[in-house]
Amino acid sequence: MDTFFVLPQDVHGSTLVLRGEEHRHLARSLRKRIGDPILATDGEDNLFEAVITSLGRDEAQCDVVQTHLRKNEARVSLTLAVSLLRNPARFDFLVEKATELGVRAIIPLQCERTIGRQDRHDRYAKIALAAMKQSGRCYLPKIFPVTSFEAVVAHAEDHALRLMPHERTEQSQFIGSLIKHHESAKTGLVLVGPEGGFSDRELQLAASHAVVPVSLGPRRLRSETAAMVSVAWVVGAT
Repeated sequence: MDTFFVLPQDVHGSTLVLRGEEHRHLARSLRKRIGDPILATDGEDNLFEAVITSLGRDEAQCDVVQTHLRKNEARVSLTLAVSLLRNPARFDFLVEKATELGVRAIIPLQCERTIGRQDRHDRYAKIALAAMKQSGRCYLPKIFPVTSFEAVVAHAEDHALRLMPHERTEQSQFIGSLIKHHESAKTGLVLVGPEGGFSDRELQLAASHAVVPVSLGPRRLRSETAAMVSVAWVVGAT
């Protein structure tokens, strides 16, 4: 069943109202009718089972039958901080897949070796919204503006689990083995570098804030692949 996005301010007790693009998709593309059941989320952890009660020119009103909290959401609240990439389309893909996998926040990073410079915040937000609805989630990941590596690392210790995939890390530090010792962590941060990798200075700075380097295996992965593998390990194991 299709999931629609309802603005939090358009949920009033046992009723909700779909407007704008969501209303057009419901009424014109899917040709829903009064009495049809739908799913809707406010992107703030609430998933509503609802029934359409009226269809107007600009809005659809629905009665809420049941509300589910954190439906299909991961237990760990994971933030993915990943460098902008040379090819903007690859970062778009990363935002989509990270949202599907269950991250709660995405921070585009500016690192010393970052080549990409475009901050396409509005585009990332739209991609995340579509991916949230497609994957059946009920939380819309927060998309931060491009942030310096230093600024993100300065707050790394706010997270119980702090991981940095790096190709020079010993195999004994495999991410799967390390996570086994942090299965009860409720918050996590994964830092992923650019195509050229993190600089030695950045590695030292991360270490000073208790960020743990981890291995993703013997093969060298692209940044977007490393990000998705790391997210899958953390979300799947915690």
